[in-house]
Amino acid sequence: MRHNILRTMTVAAMAAIVPWGVHAAGLSFSEGLSQFNVIVLGDAQVNSHVDGRTYVGGNLTGTGDFVQHPNGLASSSYSGLTVMGNAKFNSVNGLGTYVGGNLTGGNVNSGAARIKGNVSNSNINGSSKAAIGGTIKSSNINAGQLSGSNKTSALNSAAAVASSTDFSTVFNQGSSFLSGLKDTGGSVVFSNNNSKVTFNAKAGADGLAVFNLSSIDDKVFAAGEFSFNLNGAKGIIFNSDNAKITISANFLNGSASLGNQMLWNFYKATDVTLNNQFGGSIVATNAKLTNNNNIEGTVVVKTLYQNGEIHSDPFCEPIPSIPEPSTYALMALGVAMVSLVAAKRRSA
Repeated sequence: MRHNILRTMTVAAMAAIVPWGVHAAGLSFSEGLSQFNVIVLGDAQVNSHVDGRTYVGGNLTGTGDFVQHPNGLASSSYSGLTVMGNAKFNSVNGLGTYVGGNLTGGNVNSGAARIKGNVSNSNINGSSKAAIGGTIKSSNINAGQLSGSNKTSALNSAAAVASSTDFSTVFNQGSSFLSGLKDTGGSVVFSNNNSKVTFNAKAGADGLAVFNLSSIDDKVFAAGEFSFNLNGAKGIIFNSDNAKITISANFLNGSASLGNQMLWNFYKATDVTLNNQFGGSIVATNAKLTNNNNIEGTVVVKTLYQNGEIHSDPFCEPIPSIPEPSTYALMALGVAMVSLVAAKRRSA
């Protein structure tokens, strides 16, 4: 009897904590960083352009241009622009578009358009026929349209790809994992009355340098200039636990171009403002990001107010092996099982 109760409790615990199907066909942390230029878990207002792919988990507004430079991007099953809610934008220039809600204004200039809702005030161009689930108003569907079962199949296939990755889980867990990495012992030097910060990297055995900025975040982010000495490190991860972050520093000597070698993990941030050109990928899954100048790297945030360009320069250096969401679940299951067994022994 006790064995049956334990087995029932075990199955219930697994059902509660294992994200069945969430990540089986989805992207990992590293794959998300490499395949996307922008990932927004909630809403985005984009008034500039994005070089690579964009995913928006909520609604998209603004006058943004997407996939400005499709050549050279990592291959992906995702469209150039994926919006799970409603969308309004200026243009998508490569790799197609998926919109889970209504498209109320936009030019799809290349690739397949898959719009589950209504289309208005838009131009659908390109060589692939569009699949539109709702009504069409004041729009030109120059690419032609799929109909009947072909339309249904195209919309369902696009929706399956768009929802195949739980980006919130993948990047929240990845950010948490990176925040626990041990500082590798590099130095942070302040000079010119603390107006300049020089990061002297020290790589670990894997070639990766880690800076834990938690004790000096405010002082670092208040500086007006950043300088970087990689000292042979293949990549750098910066961990900060500040909730509100404003960075106006100039990246000296063109160091913003080191974007693909730097990752800024703002794992507790709720508000991030960047006022000058910024180098490096940004992971801030609980934050509203406002960029008033260009970013050289991948952006992963909760909400986005984009006023500067975001250029595709993904962090591609060695990242420590980040457990998959299913691994986290199994770890939790192990803890639950130990507790259940202990409880059974006590009752016996």
